[in-house]
Amino acid sequence: MATDSINPITPEAARASLAEIDRIATQTRQTIAWSCATPLLILWGVIWVIGFSATQFFPSWAFRLWIGLDLAGIVSTVLLAGPFRNAPIKGIYHGLGSMSLAWLALLAYGALWAALLCPWELLHQAGWAAYAPLLGRKMAAFSSTICMFGYVVMGLWLGRFFLWLGLLVTATTLVGYYFAGNYFFLWMGVTGGGSLIVAGVFIRKFWR
Repeated sequence: MATDSINPITPEAARASLAEIDRIATQTRQTIAWSCATPLLILWGVIWVIGFSATQFFPSWAFRLWIGLDLAGIVSTVLLAGPFRNAPIKGIYHGLGSMSLAWLALLAYGALWAALLCPWELLHQAGWAAYAPLLGRKMAAFSSTICMFGYVVMGLWLGRFFLWLGLLVTATTLVGYYFAGNYFFLWMGVTGGGSLIVAGVFIRKFWR
């Protein structure tokens, strides 16, 4: 009785199969990462809209409001990232955790640089009140571009979408800083926060 012969797998076919498996795994990782990014972009976009708009119209409350918004944003970010702990691809949650630590390090260094660069020692000297509005815009532009630097770096690893988003918001920040004048904070709420929200909605609707 004749038996069917089994053709051995060639090294080329094995390499092609492994490459396809790796491609599918990479695509799945990216899909999960983008799925996590969607609510976070919308969340922080809303925070920017509220925070900058409130700063424009209620400047005396701005500092305390931003502290509350940032704390709420950090807690919400942890909660939103929680479901990805059980992601089907190994290393997704670990990667998100590492990225979160990188963001915390970036923001901590940003706060350190702001503390070192800002002339706090002049706070109680004559003429400070006239300089305070300009300093507020400088600090807001500094903080925003620090965050956008994080997006640009993230875009080099996760996809060009984040890179272009970071560059876009950086450009709108500079335009507002130099040309929006006393309406800079409102400009940032609309263009900066709005860009993050639109980016999150775009990913949710069109990313596959």
